Amino acid sequence: MSVRPFPFFSGALYSRKVCNVYLPPSYHTSEDRRYPVIYLLHGLYGSEAHWSLKGDAEATLDGMIASGRLRESIVVMPSDGGYGQGTFYVNWYDGSGRFEDYFLYDLVPAIDREFRTIAMPARRAVCGLSMGGYGAFVLALRNPDVFGAASSIAGALTSTSQLTDDLIRSEVCRMIGPVQGPYAKELDLHVLAARRVKEETKPALHFNCGISDSLYPLNLAYKAPLDQIGYEHEYMEFEGEHNWDYFGSHLPEALDFIERQFSASAAD
Repeated sequence: MSVRPFPFFSGALYSRKVCNVYLPPSYHTSEDRRYPVIYLLHGLYGSEAHWSLKGDAEATLDGMIASGRLRESIVVMPSDGGYGQGTFYVNWYDGSGRFEDYFLYDLVPAIDREFRTIAMPARRAVCGLSMGGYGAFVLALRNPDVFGAASSIAGALTSTSQLTDDLIRSEVCRMIGPVQGPYAKELDLHVLAARRVKEETKPALHFNCGISDSLYPLNLAYKAPLDQIGYEHEYMEFEGEHNWDYFGSHLPEALDFIERQFSASAAD
């Protein structure tokens, strides 16, 4: 088995957590070798098991590494923190949970301590589907000193200005607070991209979406401002709906992009 559970403690959530970790073929035979790390995030209603159970991630990784399409990498499949239906990988405005802190200060350091990682942003990427696509982008855009690249598959790439009245009155307000408030702006992907675009070090971004997906308009609406402000990115669209057939079959494009970012940085 290439995938193993890894338990750790989260001080941010004061809770015992577990993630699933994919170890590349040479990990146990090359004892001095270190590897880049890819964090693979699940969507709404999901868990750390879903990429393996529904997305066939292990077979995809095995095949891409065997063919040379992806370099040998450690791939971490974590929980979003396990609160409610989904945390969106952010610290909630109402104090329900510090889910970004859990990720940055508990999970990532635990992985770097336990496994032979290359602990630098140029060798650390984050990728996710749906809610996890938003999570990948918000984590990378807020923390370019941690993640050098982010990929989204059918992501909820939203801005607070796009929220409907129903959403504003829902659990979303517990996450972001007043829609026009400063807290919400810190979680707005449009605002974060505009802030990062002028910086020398900013995360590389890839996103793809199915044209029959309910989130397709949000993806188009995110591409437009990136084009306008000149934030370089890779965008792809394919036939497909918001389901695991799409997520699993288009994980390779997201990983292809991450591999190119690994290749563009200094050699291992």
